[in-house]
Amino acid sequence: MGGTLFIFLITTIHVSLLLNSVIAVNPKKRFRIKMIHIDSKESPLYQGDHLTPDDRLQRLVKQSKTKARHIESQILLRSNATRSMNPDAARFPVVYDARSFYVAMVGLGTFPGEQKTFMNYYLMIDTGSDQTWLQCEGAAKTFKQDMPLYPAKSSTTFRIVPCNTHPLCTGDRCTKDGDCTYKTSYAGGSVTYGVVAEEKFTLGSDTGGFERIQLRMGCGLVQQNFEKDWGKNHQYGKPDLIAGILGLGSGQWSFLNQLGAYGQGKFSYCLEAYNKKIEGSDTYLRFGADATIGHGGQEVHQTPIVVPEQFQTSLYYLNLEDISVGNKKIGFPRGTFELKIQGTCGCIIDSGTPISMMYKGHFDKVADLVKAHFNGLRVEYVGKRYNYEACFRVPRKFDTANFPSITLHFEKANYVISDYKANFVTLDFETVCLAIFTTDTNTMPFVLGAFQQINKRILYNVMDQSLSFADEYCELGS
Repeated sequence: MGGTLFIFLITTIHVSLLLNSVIAVNPKKRFRIKMIHIDSKESPLYQGDHLTPDDRLQRLVKQSKTKARHIESQILLRSNATRSMNPDAARFPVVYDARSFYVAMVGLGTFPGEQKTFMNYYLMIDTGSDQTWLQCEGAAKTFKQDMPLYPAKSSTTFRIVPCNTHPLCTGDRCTKDGDCTYKTSYAGGSVTYGVVAEEKFTLGSDTGGFERIQLRMGCGLVQQNFEKDWGKNHQYGKPDLIAGILGLGSGQWSFLNQLGAYGQGKFSYCLEAYNKKIEGSDTYLRFGADATIGHGGQEVHQTPIVVPEQFQTSLYYLNLEDISVGNKKIGFPRGTFELKIQGTCGCIIDSGTPISMMYKGHFDKVADLVKAHFNGLRVEYVGKRYNYEACFRVPRKFDTANFPSITLHFEKANYVISDYKANFVTLDFETVCLAIFTTDTNTMPFVLGAFQQINKRILYNVMDQSLSFADEYCELGS
């Protein structure tokens, strides 16, 4: 909400550190952040009539491919760090791609005497990275932003974090003045650098009021090579309002873990089905007591989140054991999707990746069963279209009930994707394509993207290392 809404790999939670960064709050209170779809009219990235349906499909392709490169770069970083056995190399820098599927608006700071005592900023949501940051006033290099750069020095609650007060603030992360710094490098060559600070975040509550929480964030002082992704809305007559990133990963710096007992180590969301003919819709990230599942007789399934012992990471890994198309199992050999010691292979869930990604050798086995299913219904296979590997020409009055379901057999839970809108992208009135992109890299994990998460309530719990999910009709405000 890349989000990416939202990235969605867990590290051990250092509870004592987390609780120190949170103000005294009632853990029974509920709070949420709106996940604004990039194609929603509320989004600062909305391009309105400037995007045709085909343009939007191409953008999905680009977003998914770039996110795959981001994940590959993370794997390479971890693999090199594992081989070198250098713990600092495993922590910094975090590599990330700047595009995501959802945007959040958060309130920051304390400005006495102003009509509104805090300032609202738009941040890209990413469940696959930890660092939350935005551009700060006084930055030497910036990407285009029409909203004023964050006036940190004017906020009475802003404080730069001194070095040696946190395990990730030592060594080369310290300036000569003793300030803690961060550096985040992106797969596309973008880089942000600045100081780590504590600041008050103002978040919406279930009562319609606000909760104010002291959290760590990055105050960006140098931003380079972002122009290809952000700061281009003025070309469409829209303001450029994106200011930075909201990191919802699982590491110590992440927004989720800093909430401590208040956030209860969990968040949930429910994504509405994509429709290329209308604007994207919004949903909510729900935290703590507001992150619940199992309403109205929902059947809830739960699978463990894999916690790698060999490296630190921000992504959410799951144990995928096999895949079915309809009622036919592919029968992947045991360990096909097992997470390797270098951080390669495995399976992750990431709301910031629009379309799921799969190694082509595995995808071909899934596609073969889909082809066989449609062949039995006399549906013609038409090959590759728009970077989608397996496309079909369906009759105009084809019953949607005849589309095959796809089941991901996770450890202790079957993730059944029965909604055809989650499994197939409609290109035109007669052509549909399997909504999975491929990669030729056999070390890439299978990435369960946002398309395949629609109409499900999904709850991440980093306290008991589990992912829960249940079928739910998702709509605005879910």
